[in-house]
Amino acid sequence: KKSPASGWPLVKGDFHSGDANSCVAVVTFGSHLDEEGICGAGAAMCGSCKTENLGLEKVIANYIANPNIRFMLGCGTEVKGHLAGQTMMALHKGGIKEGRVVGAEGAIPFIENLNDAAIKRF
Repeated sequence: KKSPASGWPLVKGDFHSGDANSCVAVVTFGSHLDEEGICGAGAAMCGSCKTENLGLEKVIANYIANPNIRFMLGCGTEVKGHLAGQTMMALHKGGIKEGRVVGAEGAIPFIENLNDAAIKRF
């Protein structure tokens, strides 16, 4: 196991942090689960990602800041119009072109606060 970046989670958001040595993060796309319970069961972090831009950026920043996290479980109901889960899958599949997530169907699928190295690492 490796140490996550100092101060992890680096970016605050609508989630809880758990075992920093865990290899699993849980993200809900608009829905809420028992985040504290999931972290107590061993997840590194758990919380919601409601938007396909800033919300997704926060998840990615915290995901890549902890080298122990290798798996992300995405679940829950998408927020109508934003489609953060679909955008995350599109980002993984097609990347970014001119700041826009290729193949994303959400209203504002732009990643502006992460550099290319961060996106590639994700």
